[in-house]
Amino acid sequence: MKGKFSMTEVRDIVISMAVLCFLFSYPEVLSAPAFFLTSLLAVGIAFMGHELSHKFAAIREGYWSEYRMWPQGLAMAALLALATGGAFIFAAPGAVQFSPGMFQRMPDRRQLRRISMAGITFNVALMWACLALFAATGLSMLSYMATINGWLAIFNLLPFGMLDGEKLFRLDKRTWSALLAVAAAGFVIAQIA
Repeated sequence: MKGKFSMTEVRDIVISMAVLCFLFSYPEVLSAPAFFLTSLLAVGIAFMGHELSHKFAAIREGYWSEYRMWPQGLAMAALLALATGGAFIFAAPGAVQFSPGMFQRMPDRRQLRRISMAGITFNVALMWACLALFAATGLSMLSYMATINGWLAIFNLLPFGMLDGEKLFRLDKRTWSALLAVAAAGFVIAQIA
């Protein structure tokens, strides 16, 4: 049923989020285990918001939609994070899948564009909101959340493979360029903040 979560989807989200939160907190989590909670909050919101934005954008367009874990992506993320000491995170633990019902057609360019950019738009908007709140409050957690959201937006905008950026680049290069510029600008600001 539309908007519902199957047990498979819930399991895949929980596993993907736990792995990503650990990897984004590595290696700091080894000496300060409580840092995992910081990562759980920052990465959890960024990851869940990104994936659920895709899911509900597809549902709004009338399609069945669920998140599915990609075990090979999780393994690749773990290997790269461990090999680089946490310097590089391959943030592709899975993806939202969607399909038409029996009497529906496949999504047109406009629908596919909306679904593809939904997760990225969430991360970009949250990144800028965190930067504004950081400027007002000075809370370092907000700067960390901005960094995580900026990284996820930029990573997902890469125009290759199964990433959102490949579809968006093919469908609408202007929107892709604008999102990349806004995401990169916020990411740089978060790094120097």
